[in-house]
Amino acid sequence: MFSDLHLGGGGRGDDFLPNAELLAGALRRYYLPGRYTLVLNGDVEELQRFRLPQIRRQWAGFYELLGEFARRGRLERLVGNHDAELALLGDSYPAPRLLESLRLVRGRESLLLFHGHQASYLQTRFLGLVAVLLRYVANPLGIRNWTVSRSSRRRFRVERRVYAFARGRRQVVLIGHTHRPLFESLSKLDALRFRIENLCRQIPAGGRRRAALERELTARKEELEHLLARRGRDPGGTLYESPLLVPCLFNSGCCIGKRGLTGLEIDEAGIALVHWFDQNRSSHAGQALAGTPFRREVLEREPLDYLFTRVRLLS
Repeated sequence: MFSDLHLGGGGRGDDFLPNAELLAGALRRYYLPGRYTLVLNGDVEELQRFRLPQIRRQWAGFYELLGEFARRGRLERLVGNHDAELALLGDSYPAPRLLESLRLVRGRESLLLFHGHQASYLQTRFLGLVAVLLRYVANPLGIRNWTVSRSSRRRFRVERRVYAFARGRRQVVLIGHTHRPLFESLSKLDALRFRIENLCRQIPAGGRRRAALERELTARKEELEHLLARRGRDPGGTLYESPLLVPCLFNSGCCIGKRGLTGLEIDEAGIALVHWFDQNRSSHAGQALAGTPFRREVLEREPLDYLFTRVRLLS
């Protein structure tokens, strides 16, 4: 599952442009031959700033690639706030349908997918006004799109609301919208803090693994310090005030990140948060994609049965 591509009209104002080859390479060389079903969870096109014909001319080759998934019956599209105009037009191209939400059923349990803007009253109430301001005022003045992802306060508010919804229904929910990857209701910052704490508990009884655990602890500390330094005055923190965190909320992040793109992979075995990046722009390790400079890194992974059990018992 990928979300928040924000395809534009090309040029400086097109947020998708820097990662276009990266996503196309991952889809063509990894997911298509791997027989994955591609789920695009909203904000595929940036229709609040660009006109649809302009976008489709610019990205005709990319749409053809998406069409390959559609022709194999392996493409689903969900609507977001930035491409909500498609729902009014009845236009799901190149997918066979355009959905508000999607439920993936596994036995008695399920995963519920929706974009995430539904948790914001303003995002659903004033979509038309926002689109007019962006297209006819912000664009001509060269002002970049300001979304919920650029405001920590608004982003956390959306995530808290979706978390409360998911926890109250004992439902695993997958969203996009905020551009912030979440795995088991944890941000990267939260996950690093929890991992460091767990390592501190494991090291005293680590035995032969003690040296390896200490090396990992050092690496995680450096990663945390780097992340905090990069965020400056907005280091973030744990979103959820409940004493017992329920792993019910996941977020695929976005496809327009400066250091690559993130997505969620789901199979019978489990769910994983993955990071795709160009090795020429990042020093991270990862699985190389043959014939390209692109790499895939699994950030987190958990079995589905374990996840469903925890959500059911902890909610």
